[in-house]
Amino acid sequence: MRSTVSLLILASVATLSGQDLAEALKAANQTRTQDRTSAEPQPLALSRASLLDQAKGSAGQDPAKGSAYEDQERFQAEIAAARAKEKAPKRFAEDLFTARQSASTWTEGGISDDYVLGAGDQVQLSAFGSATFELPLTVDGRGQLVVPKVGSVKVGGLSLSRARAAVQSKVAQQFSRTSVDLSVTKLREIRIAVLGEVYRPGTYLVPSLSSLVNVLGLAGGPTAAGSFREIRVMRGGAIVHKLDLYPLRAEGLGNVNFALQSGDTVFVPLAFNQVTLEGAFTRVVAATGDLRPVDAASRKAKEEKDLKERIALEEARLKSVPALNANAAAARAKALVPTIGADGTLETPVQGTEAAPLDPDALEANIKKLKERLKELQTPIRGDQRLEIPADKANEPTERDREFDGFPGWLIHWKTMGAAPRLQFEMLPGETAADALRYAGGLALEASQSSLTLRRLTPGGVIDSVQVPVDGAAGTPLRRGDILSAFATQGHLDRTVSVNGWIRVPGLFSRAEGLRVGDLLKRENQILPDTYLARGEIIRFAPDQTTSYLAFDVAKALAGDPGHNVPLQDRDRVELYRTVDMRLARTVEIIGPVARPGTYAFHEGMRASDLLFQAGIPQREANRFVAELAHTRDGIPSEVRKLDLSKLLSDEGSSPIRLEDEAVNPLIKPWDQLSIYGKPDYRAHRTVTLIGQVNRPGIYTLDKDRVGIREIIARAGGLTPEAMPKATIFLRPLRTPNPNEFKAEDVQNGDTKAPNLNGINSVLERLSETKRHPNSGALLRPPLLHGLGTSTLDRLVVNIPAIMSGDPALDVDLQDGDKLIIPKTSDSAYIIGETASPFMSYHVKEGMKVKEVVIMAGGFTRNADKSNLRLLKADGRILDSSVMGQPVEPGDAILVPQRIQRDMTWVETVNALTPLALLLNAIKVR
Repeated sequence: MRSTVSLLILASVATLSGQDLAEALKAANQTRTQDRTSAEPQPLALSRASLLDQAKGSAGQDPAKGSAYEDQERFQAEIAAARAKEKAPKRFAEDLFTARQSASTWTEGGISDDYVLGAGDQVQLSAFGSATFELPLTVDGRGQLVVPKVGSVKVGGLSLSRARAAVQSKVAQQFSRTSVDLSVTKLREIRIAVLGEVYRPGTYLVPSLSSLVNVLGLAGGPTAAGSFREIRVMRGGAIVHKLDLYPLRAEGLGNVNFALQSGDTVFVPLAFNQVTLEGAFTRVVAATGDLRPVDAASRKAKEEKDLKERIALEEARLKSVPALNANAAAARAKALVPTIGADGTLETPVQGTEAAPLDPDALEANIKKLKERLKELQTPIRGDQRLEIPADKANEPTERDREFDGFPGWLIHWKTMGAAPRLQFEMLPGETAADALRYAGGLALEASQSSLTLRRLTPGGVIDSVQVPVDGAAGTPLRRGDILSAFATQGHLDRTVSVNGWIRVPGLFSRAEGLRVGDLLKRENQILPDTYLARGEIIRFAPDQTTSYLAFDVAKALAGDPGHNVPLQDRDRVELYRTVDMRLARTVEIIGPVARPGTYAFHEGMRASDLLFQAGIPQREANRFVAELAHTRDGIPSEVRKLDLSKLLSDEGSSPIRLEDEAVNPLIKPWDQLSIYGKPDYRAHRTVTLIGQVNRPGIYTLDKDRVGIREIIARAGGLTPEAMPKATIFLRPLRTPNPNEFKAEDVQNGDTKAPNLNGINSVLERLSETKRHPNSGALLRPPLLHGLGTSTLDRLVVNIPAIMSGDPALDVDLQDGDKLIIPKTSDSAYIIGETASPFMSYHVKEGMKVKEVVIMAGGFTRNADKSNLRLLKADGRILDSSVMGQPVEPGDAILVPQRIQRDMTWVETVNALTPLALLLNAIKVR
């Protein structure tokens, strides 16, 4: 069989080459020589992928670890998922099968002498004396050991000690004065069937010394319907052994080491009477874990965890903003830019749902808010004893949270949530409440020790309830469906006081008769150096749970003043505070272009140079000579002092550490604000962009305060012969090109009132919704208006031919961020809107009128607004008077709006047409 497998493996790897072939051959060799360590037969892995996975996964692994460990993890996950689907109550003894250990057949020689050898066992024969040798031997199918130069010895069915004697006798016939030792090195595998109510019934190969619990664990253990009380071992159709897991789990009793034989069947029958134990039983409450209600501490911990996860997610998004926005921009450009078809028509791609670009400033603002909230949660607030807490303070401890101090978690959960801990037990016929109590480990410390409550469903469908005395539980048999309850006593602390707050050792303390608060604090050495000594509090609980309030002077109480050294009573709660709780947080702030602007903690003796050092070096755009320090004065305007910044900054070689001149380096006061200013219109380089028909298109740096269009075009080598200067598009940013400035403005101020800065694209969509879907008839938004209509640009109308001819009055001084787009010469005009053939270009001749181009486009549609026709000239001018008779020149565009759109002003229209002209003329740039 093994040779067949090897041939199949070699045949399957014949198509592999190079390193893959070497890895596959290595895997085949390991498959042939490696002992089986899994409890289940493995399928033949003959595919190329599986061979390589096997080669890479198994090389160098310990059979007891590695993949076996992964198998255990997967097994436990599968069993947990199966149990979750059952939605069954938690059962006693099911934890015996929550973890599965891989069974190894290697023994390292540690097998007892009463082990019975069988076919497949591997042994180590060691001889000492006149002949010294060591031999690994295997018991063959006839039950014999074949010893070279000695002969065969029958050992099958013999114990290890008797087999050792038999081998000794055989060896002595050939070698005198020779002692023999025989040890088992590897156990034989036996095949066991696990059937009945288990999660994974089937046949398993297991080591011969496997216990019943291990064999059951391979199948996942009994299901919710399976029995834990009568596990049967079947051999030859008869029951040869039974195992009750309850004595094993509860008291460690029971024979789990029954010797299994190959061919045995382990059978799990249906469960017997299943009853529920509820309440304060020892093993019931232990099985629930540390259940607690969603108290203040839990809510606070959960919110902290959620905040940390959200901060990490937002920071990851912030880091990926450049790449994500670049990809999104590329996708939008590819999807939305129109093209000229073979027939000269303007082809508009289908409108997509492109993701909006991420705003890094908005992300940073969100991260800052999240971190501020996290800081609030992590800052303890003492002294707040309100019963009703506002939503933003809901995570702080309340009086109800303190009510259960010192109680176990299961009891707090029971008291606050009304859910008693439960565990299901399986009872054999005739077993009583006393047996259930024994399996449950007895009553918990908090339980009422006198009686139990039994609830039982009668044949008539009525739930009957009876009291069962604990000492008479043996006389109460249990039936299927019974619920046995043990209730907790309603106790309270006695002869104790609690000390909380800013003290050395908070907690519960015994109260001796006549104990006073000052004596307790001195005796326990509770006062810390920064404990607030002017005031402490005592909350006093009366027997009927009403409370009273006492305040005392801590310092006087420690000194023995009888007016403040108050006698303590049972259940008093003493609260002490920290001196810093009586102070507002003192901070200082630095703003402006520095490396780390923000709010800093105030420290006595801090000067302006110290705050500057903490904030880092000024940025390049910062003014390094003048700064201002504002002192806060209650009720009157701030006092502002000018600072010579050049004397206060640290550099690589020096720092003004000992500069204590108050006039130059003043002391900082709490809540001061230090302002660093920038340079006006600072940019490292001022640049303009030339695109299109110039000899050297690109980005040009302005080297003087005043550089005109004619000069910059000359620097670019002049216009090419194919240039169309009268159709030049001149774009100028309407706001500062500094991205930090306009992004901050967006975040703070929102939408601006200027129509060309707010919604150009939506305006153009309304103007040009003229194309309908061929099937549904719905109006389509032409995507050519998207991506080019940016809200930070505006087009200026310039007369480039006149400027190039040398007219200085028409030349325009360029600014940082300006862009000139000079298209190729064109003989076409464009028409967009309500015509029979919209979104197309038409060849125009000299003297041709708008009405002639409209006729070429098939005329107006019934939805056309003929009275509001507009003509976009190639240089950016817009004509709206007597348009039908106006001459059309190459590069012009005719806009035919629709009558149904009446929700916009022509001011919006004029501003919105700028990016439309940009598109129509930029199509022929190159």
